[in-house]
Amino acid sequence: MKPRNPILYLTSALLVVILILAGCGAPEETTQPAAGGDSGEAAAPATDTQSGAMGAILTDAPADAGERPVQMQVFNTPAEAEAATGQAISTYGEAPELAERVAAGELPPVEERLPANPIVVQPEEAVGKYGGTLRKTITGQVPRDEVGNWWVAESLTVHSPQGDIIPNVAESWEWSDDYKVLTLNIRQGIRWSDGEPFTANDIRFWWEDVVLNTELTPAPPTLLTRGGELAQFTMVDDYTIQISFSEPYALFTTYLGSWGFPRSLPTQHPRHYLEQFHPNYADMESIEAAMEEDGFDSWADFFNEKVTTTNPDRPTIGAWIPTAAPPNPVEVFVRNPYYWKVDAAGNQLPYIGEIRSTRVADVEAALLKTIAGELDFVRALGQSNLPILSDNKEGGDYRFAYADWMPNAYGNIMFNFTTSDPVKNELYNNKQFRQALSVAIDRDEIVKLIYKGGVFASQIAPLRGEPYYGESDLFQSWAQFDPDLANQMLDEIGLTERDTNGFRLGPDGNELLLNIAATTAWPPETAELMELVKGYWEEVGIRATVTPEAGELWSTRHNAGEHDVAARGAHFGGGPVHPTLNSNTFALAGWQWAPDWALWMDTNGEQGAEPPSEVKRLREIREQILAEPSEEVRNTLMQEVFEIHMDNLWSIGLVVDDPRFGQLAVVHNRLRNVVTHSISGEWYPTVPQQWFINE
Repeated sequence: MKPRNPILYLTSALLVVILILAGCGAPEETTQPAAGGDSGEAAAPATDTQSGAMGAILTDAPADAGERPVQMQVFNTPAEAEAATGQAISTYGEAPELAERVAAGELPPVEERLPANPIVVQPEEAVGKYGGTLRKTITGQVPRDEVGNWWVAESLTVHSPQGDIIPNVAESWEWSDDYKVLTLNIRQGIRWSDGEPFTANDIRFWWEDVVLNTELTPAPPTLLTRGGELAQFTMVDDYTIQISFSEPYALFTTYLGSWGFPRSLPTQHPRHYLEQFHPNYADMESIEAAMEEDGFDSWADFFNEKVTTTNPDRPTIGAWIPTAAPPNPVEVFVRNPYYWKVDAAGNQLPYIGEIRSTRVADVEAALLKTIAGELDFVRALGQSNLPILSDNKEGGDYRFAYADWMPNAYGNIMFNFTTSDPVKNELYNNKQFRQALSVAIDRDEIVKLIYKGGVFASQIAPLRGEPYYGESDLFQSWAQFDPDLANQMLDEIGLTERDTNGFRLGPDGNELLLNIAATTAWPPETAELMELVKGYWEEVGIRATVTPEAGELWSTRHNAGEHDVAARGAHFGGGPVHPTLNSNTFALAGWQWAPDWALWMDTNGEQGAEPPSEVKRLREIREQILAEPSEEVRNTLMQEVFEIHMDNLWSIGLVVDDPRFGQLAVVHNRLRNVVTHSISGEWYPTVPQQWFINE
């Protein structure tokens, strides 16, 4: 099915104004080469890229959101970088403060701190400058923001800035012919931040002493299993590991670098440090003494705290090191002298020496600091604040940058397919009934009345553009406003009798009342949405009530099958979140549409209720996708999944947002090398280590 142009969806006046003020339109559609491939026209750094040369201050204005296709590239080795760019790296450079420590005998030379084949990053705009402090905020008392969560995470594989899965800590890998055995070759010469070598022994420690330890891991991650069996781990040598599965698992290398998988955990367990807290290696009395000193009653909780990315004592292979355990008024991360990536001129990354995240009480406080020009990189300020941010761009000396994510679908309507009410059970399981209720809803009016723009009428949908085409006509199935068609369809299924008030009676001749439980948690406007839906349904003779429920109560009742009809926000996958990781897409455990159907499949029919064949087919396709090595074939199978959903309409969608705005970042103009459009809301694929302060 031919997709619509995404720009046609930008119908609201608000978004049009914001886009004009931002100086951008929809991000230019470009096909970027895979890392290390022939780019055709590589991004030329604005300064001399002779090995070790540092960039000068840039005098041009930075590009605004979506104005420039992604230029930066990530190369697996210096040789690969030279083949693609023609620029050889003959020597390595380092930050001045590190050079001083080398001269003082506190650190080995930079060549000895880097691996044999460091990853090479060709910067987005130019070879950068060392130094400076990146200013951020962190809201409330949460222990970690995106720095601690993502920017210091280094997985075995990773998404490139263009969205391909490429090597990272693993320099290369090879699958067996049947895709059951994965051999990963660890990049030789990576060091922990204390200078100790990172080897396969650290990954083996994670597997044997964490994953297989029932106190630390009561239930191993399902993504480490195939055919109901946990994978087998083998350490071949100090830099080679093998992971074996009982069934083909070609998608596993994608999972290793994807959101939703414990992606940084295999590379987050320095054995030489963590052994002192593990009873397999240390005396339990010593561990308990340390637990008491830190205020822990549980050994597992104590150990897991030592593993966290914000533990300043735990060595890391990330670019920055925390200086104190949170929470603190200001969370400070400093340069890791052993970081193992360089720029195209051979300069060790990161450029920025320090990140300071000031704690603020709420979003409003962060907004004030942003428009005052006091922050360099800010996210999650809320779509409702976009007009304020647009009006203050010049005064705050900042620009916008887009990012993708799974689109948020607001106010999805779900039915209790296993209700004990025989009349409703029959109706809810009739897809024509659901389709009729869907076309009775005026989504365009909902956009105008509730959102004033910023969302689009749609069924729940994946990310727009390749490869899932969430903007296509497929996801407009049964989304048109057509009350005449709704009345016709309701008549056809036998709901022709009405009471004195004009409401349709059930097939048994009794009152038909749909009770909608609307969460107040996400999105908070769900009850307001459902009041509008209630009115639209009344116009076609369907009577409904709306009951707001607090988020925790809503979840408890929904999972227990106590709701008649329910409404909440949802996702469908796409972007950096592969749809096979999404419960709603593949009817996995936690499936909002029909928890009892998912439970039946999870327990081989011992619990829950047997689902229809179309639901079972979703699981069958997922198994095919996990085993399929061809991405093209996987994407074709995904379209079959989406077609099944849109035909059956197990959940009625109302609107979806544009992830570019939901994941919008505000970037101070002094911060450079930031792409104008990231493939991930986490921003990690765009390598913050190559950002620099242009002063």
